[in-house]
Amino acid sequence: MSEHPEGPAVPVNTPASANTPASADTAVPSHGLGSAPADAQQPVKPVLTPKQAKRANQTLKGMIISVLLTVAVAVPVILINPADKAETFRAPVDVADVASQAAADADFTPWAPNLPEGDYVNFARWITGNVDGIKYWEFGVVTKDDEFVWVKQTAGANPSWLAAATENATPAGTHTVDGTDWELRTKDNDQILVSTRGASTIVLTSDSGLDTLDKLARLAQHEIPAN
Repeated sequence: MSEHPEGPAVPVNTPASANTPASADTAVPSHGLGSAPADAQQPVKPVLTPKQAKRANQTLKGMIISVLLTVAVAVPVILINPADKAETFRAPVDVADVASQAAADADFTPWAPNLPEGDYVNFARWITGNVDGIKYWEFGVVTKDDEFVWVKQTAGANPSWLAAATENATPAGTHTVDGTDWELRTKDNDQILVSTRGASTIVLTSDSGLDTLDKLARLAQHEIPAN
């Protein structure tokens, strides 16, 4: 017995052509491992015909004209209809009439100021659904110079109510109006004056400066008894 394993038998009738190398004209061309033909690696740049280029240019011009027309229409509308704010676009209300209705449920006399000519109240309401249960009176004053003061008044003021009424404004010392000291608070552009007049606490808020607040503070000092 042979010590070496026998290899596979070769068929006797194997055609000679099976062992013949492929001829040169049938060989598969090679460009190296993983490489592609040089002309296949070059990006193809699209070429527009004159008509296609003209149409593309007309489309771009149309888009620009459309945007300009939209802006031309929108700008006048925006200018004619400015943003709605609390101090604008509300007709004057009879603050004395609303205050008399609120007085039936209040523990103090809701203030209805006698405003100078040109100033008016654009809203007035009695708030009863407050989270902390404190009822309060509020109204807005629009001056003849289109400045705005938000007035709040209550007999149940406490630190949490004052924080809410002033939107957590920062205490900034005192401000004196005709010899009477008001607590001054500030937040962003708002300045706030707080004072206790008789049985109620008054909060005046405005972003129009202390001069605007001083005018209403003087009126409050004159019309609301201190004791």
